[in-house]
Amino acid sequence: MSECRRTIDRLPSYVDGLLPADEHADVDHHLNACPPCRHLAALEQGGHAVLRQQSAQLRSESLPPGLRSRCEALAREHAAAKSPRVGALLTNWRSMVPTFLGAIFLVFFASALLSIATRRSDAVLAAQLTADHSKCFLMSAASSPADARDVERMLVQRFGWSIHVPPSSPADGVELIGARRCLYADGLIPHVMYRVNGQDLSLYVLNGVTRKATDLVTLGHRSQIWTRNAKTYVLVSSSMVEGLPDATRYMMNEAQ
Repeated sequence: MSECRRTIDRLPSYVDGLLPADEHADVDHHLNACPPCRHLAALEQGGHAVLRQQSAQLRSESLPPGLRSRCEALAREHAAAKSPRVGALLTNWRSMVPTFLGAIFLVFFASALLSIATRRSDAVLAAQLTADHSKCFLMSAASSPADARDVERMLVQRFGWSIHVPPSSPADGVELIGARRCLYADGLIPHVMYRVNGQDLSLYVLNGVTRKATDLVTLGHRSQIWTRNAKTYVLVSSSMVEGLPDATRYMMNEAQ
């Protein structure tokens, strides 16, 4: 595993202050020497800052139903996965269940809050997708042009997503280079990757989601959000991309 990948995997715990001192120092050392990873760390910290700003509103929201039952099911699965020898050493496992449930509850509680915040706040959605945009382009080896039909077939065959992928448009400075499956608060979504005059551009497709049209700048990146045919599209790029207005008009006309 490359040093960049190891650092990216540890960024959430790093930002939360949960890493042991030696690992924290290791991440600090890498960030000091690696501008791309340092940029990703800043995005991660920015996303956490947005969530903190929304915390008062989030505490007033009711949690999604079935959370406790999901925690209990995970606890049962965890206990069943223990080997007989380990199980014999943990004869008092029932006394540990409340603690284990509490830990799982915190994980699901954080996920539920993020999901609620994403649905209610364009800024939270933009922060998540901006971080993903930077991470994917940093880790992707794709650089040559891709055919839109090939990308569409790949998305159907691998992930079951049937979407229209806007092809490259030299007249608008847009070049398609590939697509990925990415995670955000409410699940997995297609991430179609482009370059505009040599700069990175991402198109995310949220199926079955409707949002008001929005144009905002978050963490130094521009996110344009619009809905068409029961799909919400989010276009993410650096706010300094040359030729972005032409590329944006093309993408908004072509995505459907």
